[in-house]
Amino acid sequence: MHSIPIKDQIKEQKNKVKLGSPKIEIIAPCIINDGIIALNSDEQTRLIALFDECQKDLLFFIPASGSGSRMFDFLLSSDKDLENDPKVKLFLDNLCQFAFFDEQNKLLYDKWLKGHIKSKDLIQEVLGGDRGGFLKSPKGLIPFHQIDKVSLNAFQEHLLQGINLQTKVKYHFTIQESFKEEFLGSLRELNNLFKHDYEVEFSFQDQETDSFAFDQSFNLIKTDKEALLRRPAGHGALIENLVLLEDQYVLVKNIDNIQHLNRSDTSNDIWKLLCSILFEVKSKLRAIYINPQFEILQEFNKVYHLFTGQQLDTCHDAKSIKALLEKPLRVCGMVHNEGKAGGGPFFVRTEEGGVTKQIIEAVQVSQDKGQREQLELSTHFNPVMMVLDLFDFNDNKYDLKFFRNDDNYFVVNKKFEGKDISFIELPGLWNGAMYDWNTIFVEIPISTFTPVKTVLDLLGENHQPEQ
Repeated sequence: MHSIPIKDQIKEQKNKVKLGSPKIEIIAPCIINDGIIALNSDEQTRLIALFDECQKDLLFFIPASGSGSRMFDFLLSSDKDLENDPKVKLFLDNLCQFAFFDEQNKLLYDKWLKGHIKSKDLIQEVLGGDRGGFLKSPKGLIPFHQIDKVSLNAFQEHLLQGINLQTKVKYHFTIQESFKEEFLGSLRELNNLFKHDYEVEFSFQDQETDSFAFDQSFNLIKTDKEALLRRPAGHGALIENLVLLEDQYVLVKNIDNIQHLNRSDTSNDIWKLLCSILFEVKSKLRAIYINPQFEILQEFNKVYHLFTGQQLDTCHDAKSIKALLEKPLRVCGMVHNEGKAGGGPFFVRTEEGGVTKQIIEAVQVSQDKGQREQLELSTHFNPVMMVLDLFDFNDNKYDLKFFRNDDNYFVVNKKFEGKDISFIELPGLWNGAMYDWNTIFVEIPISTFTPVKTVLDLLGENHQPEQ
């Protein structure tokens, strides 16, 4: 993408905006025993034990550049009848339960209870007052939980949870470059508190992947400094960051999906399950790759649901079997969809007429009645935990860009200074950016999925310490 001249990038992106988000034909949702595997308790016990025996080098890859301001949107949009807004009332009534509630907040809260200050003024001060505070902070640096009366942010808690998984683990956070010093300061604070050195590295979303913004007449938009307006092209741009990693086994999880530390045992057990499945599957695939036999591949697939029947139909000889196997491998932890926005796992029709398993967002599905009905039949949500193997059978790193489908981009419509703008987001990290990967879907407990989209989510059970 970087080698394409600017004028050609603009022309290409304008055409894509005009066409809108491409639609993908879904055949059926992946469900338990048909695209998604479920593990019984004996299998879970075996896989956890296998992980504890293996102790391979692991790297957590955690996208952490997202802004925290959206967590507090409802507090900013309520000007009139502030106290009568049920969400605002819930926030104020439970203010002392949040990890960011400190001594200064307590003094203000006491004044508010006595009617000496207005709700709006209390909220403004809690969020950071004139300094901007949480409204200008990455979500990863906002305190989520308290451990032994110490407030910890999401960034710090990911480090603590990973160390409880195994001591031999590294971390890679993708952040905004302007906040690197704040993250480093947070890391030093954690080291001082818990006396442990964490192997942490940071990278930034490549600004050269940013998209050009267009108005409703498809004209480029300029900023007040006369520069062309550009917008980050979504988490799909992070495939560039994965390309630069030298690690083989990578564990992917969003920064806001973190439970209170003393409720994190289930998540760590699931990491062990997913990793062990990856190690075991890679070993079995390597054996088939070395000695390609269709019957053995068929039997393997009955257990893991890795390939569709149409994919197996392409295996006519040793060469075609090897071609099917020789791709990056991922194991995705999928939870039941309980009404949250987002996509899920589906069987989809490829441009060549075949069928593969993909993670599809709702915006990628047309309004055709049959397609919407298939969408409604979906039982599971986007992956909340993913384990990746980035190496081939000869222990060489795959060229990850080769397995991306650039036709799976998204057209995004947003506001800029009150005006409607449109721009392109690259194929999503677990959507088109990993389109041609070999993928196993595994059902995991809903308790592993506790995203903090709004500050009120922190009042949920999994964000509170166990009594």
